[in-house]
Amino acid sequence: MAERSLVDRMFGRNKEVPAKATRVPSNKSLKMVAGIPDLVRDTERLNKDSNYDNEFDMYDLMLKLDPELNGAVRAVSLTANNFEINYDKAKNGAIRNAIKDLVDETLDFDDIMINAMRNLMVYGNDINKIVGKAGVGITKLQNLPIVQINIVDSRGGLGSYFVANRENPVIEPVTYMLREASPYEKAISVDEILHIKVDYRSNWFVDNKGRHTFGVWGASRFSALKQAIRMKYNSMNNRIALEDSMTKQYITIDKSAIEHIIDPAEQHDRLQNIMSEVISLFEGLRGDQMPVLPHYVQIHHVDLENALPNSSDFLDSINADIAAVLQVPRVASGQEKGSTFAATFNANMWAVQAISRMHRVLEQTCAQLFSLHLTLLGIEHKKADLPKIEFDTMDSATPLNVMQRVTMGYEAGLLTLNQSLDMLNLPPAKDGDERKNIEAPKPTNLPRENSQDGASDVAQD
Repeated sequence: MAERSLVDRMFGRNKEVPAKATRVPSNKSLKMVAGIPDLVRDTERLNKDSNYDNEFDMYDLMLKLDPELNGAVRAVSLTANNFEINYDKAKNGAIRNAIKDLVDETLDFDDIMINAMRNLMVYGNDINKIVGKAGVGITKLQNLPIVQINIVDSRGGLGSYFVANRENPVIEPVTYMLREASPYEKAISVDEILHIKVDYRSNWFVDNKGRHTFGVWGASRFSALKQAIRMKYNSMNNRIALEDSMTKQYITIDKSAIEHIIDPAEQHDRLQNIMSEVISLFEGLRGDQMPVLPHYVQIHHVDLENALPNSSDFLDSINADIAAVLQVPRVASGQEKGSTFAATFNANMWAVQAISRMHRVLEQTCAQLFSLHLTLLGIEHKKADLPKIEFDTMDSATPLNVMQRVTMGYEAGLLTLNQSLDMLNLPPAKDGDERKNIEAPKPTNLPRENSQDGASDVAQD
């Protein structure tokens, strides 16, 4: 660089000549400040590690790392808390009091419902051990870790290991094995298990012992997202690594720093000394300090916007796929840009149908739980005698929507005043049983297309 400066000087060039580009590191890198190494390490494990006991381990890691997944699962899970139990549907007071005591006093029912909804979203299964005894009823519902459970048929049990391939799979659950083939192995009869599952009837699943099962395990919606999540974080990690490896700033030293020196060797030493001093200055700075530099030393920052590929469209597409698979479309929550009313309405209906179906699965499970509790208590009953658990309607209209519909019906003469007031939960009015008199519109004579002076289209006699 000194030689180039000397040539410039000899030929009378006054343009500033940068010194050799030198990367000047700060004492705190972006990665260390943002905790990015931990994130990159975890997501690389998701991409590269295939040594999972079963797919549920991978689903846990996916849920931990991805905010789109976590937010969607949390939002759907909380809908399971919006329920009421209609005790009026119970046949008699004994049934009503027994179920009310189970829900309000014995079990943490709200937490059970929310956790079951979450597990159905993530794993497609929610497995609980029922604790109770005759004459007392159910006293506890213990949730079991999905990743440690195997379901076997009559061939399995404590200390029994068997092979179940695709030609001879497990199709009838007999025993639930907890921590199978470990010192803490435990066998639980299917009669003591409350297994909630979705989309199980034609689902193939391979457990952590390599046994094939059919129609035994529920299907997780995360199964369609394994590759998408890996692609997402592979793209993000590559961008982080590329951005961190590129030079973000460099310094230049103006020739005025050495123009008073004639000897080229002395010029070179002078430039080396300046660069060393600048580097030492930057390495000693704290995050809240600004360097004070001489006029002939300048810092230049590199704009990486055009140097790195823009992956925002790709990541946005992946996030849209995540929302669609979980059936919580982004357009339904207003996250999709440029969405039309029709698209938003359809997406909301799509999400409502998916969530309502899972609510119905929980309703059936609650009826099974209530029936078992009454059986243990020795209370005779039929399914129709049980109180009904009812979830809030997902697509319920707002008070404004109801008022608009009622007003339209009354103004059109379809509803009487009292009918309209009843729909608004208001008391009836006197003489309110008549409909609004709507006069028929008078016929209007329209002019011909090319008529002059407003001539009527009606033939004149």
